[in-house]
Amino acid sequence: TTAMRVTHETLLNEASSRSHTVFTLTLIQTNTSSGESISGKLHLVDLAGSERVKKSGSSGLRLKEATVINRSLSALGSVVLALNSGNRSAHIPYRDSKLTRMLQDSLGGNSYTTLLATVNPAVEHWDESTNTLLFAARCQEVAQKPQINAADPSNPQMAKCTQLQSELAALR
Repeated sequence: TTAMRVTHETLLNEASSRSHTVFTLTLIQTNTSSGESISGKLHLVDLAGSERVKKSGSSGLRLKEATVINRSLSALGSVVLALNSGNRSAHIPYRDSKLTRMLQDSLGGNSYTTLLATVNPAVEHWDESTNTLLFAARCQEVAQKPQINAADPSNPQMAKCTQLQSELAALR
């Protein structure tokens, strides 16, 4: 556990994660002869599990943390549900949480997305495990159409950006 990653004991878990973790790696490859660039982004996400307050015994600050965790997971579920609706002109509620806003480019269809769901086979965790599997099944239904993100050098904004980069390099 690092100083940034907070854990706390609950009735269900002696080292319960109190937050989601998102690690983002952005790669940009530029062809030096043509100036054309392609980019890619890798999000590694560890979601804190949803928490049934009655089972976890959370109170005070831990109850507030559980509420925030559950709210962001609910927002993620709403985004997945909206993406599965089949109506691409419908509103996708990415801005309902920081988590969904950060993951918007991974959820919206121009990406490859993999989900690993962790479940507990114990009878007392049946509800949580079932909900996790149902969420994973809904995620699996999201249609993905990844394509290369290429910056077109003939784009006026790209040309201006290239010009400013050249001027900046000359000033250095």
